[in-house]
Amino acid sequence: MPICTATNVTVFTDISASAGTIIDTGLIGIVQDRVNTICNNYFLTDMYIDSGVTFSATAGTITIGTDWSTFGFQAGDEIYIYNSYRNDGYKIIGSVTSTVLTLASGSSAIAELAGRLIRIAVVKWPISINYIASQMVKYDYDDRPSKSIGVTSRTLGPYSESFGSATGASNATPFGYPQELVDALSQFTFARTA
Repeated sequence: MPICTATNVTVFTDISASAGTIIDTGLIGIVQDRVNTICNNYFLTDMYIDSGVTFSATAGTITIGTDWSTFGFQAGDEIYIYNSYRNDGYKIIGSVTSTVLTLASGSSAIAELAGRLIRIAVVKWPISINYIASQMVKYDYDDRPSKSIGVTSRTLGPYSESFGSATGASNATPFGYPQELVDALSQFTFARTA
């Protein structure tokens, strides 16, 4: 399951788009990647395997030499693949047998050299991040297009409005999101090392 769903976005925000339009824009995936970058966190659990694997594009499978169930992998789990040549990223498990994990429809595998040590971990998105990500999708769809690049505030008579810093400014927020959205992610952020 992604960081949030189109239905979540329509329930948690007053976005002007329908759930179908939200899906078509691809904004949920973009926001998910941006949250990973901002937080330096892929939301992996301690349920993982480091193993040599074989990816089959035709069957949509990942095969290992040991038993998947030993490591607790189950159908419906979201996983993150790391250190592959072509398959890094989030996928959903469709089914699991002893040595073969079949990806759900919508998740695909790309054939690559077999045997390379690859980490596959189960993902767990915190419940509260769903709301924050929904607000970010709404901002990208409805609010960002109305903001002028380089403008941090504007006044019209008694009405005044302030935005996040202009992209490229020394105090700019990541990806130009409002400061309150970036601050809400701080509880999920891992410190970066040099």
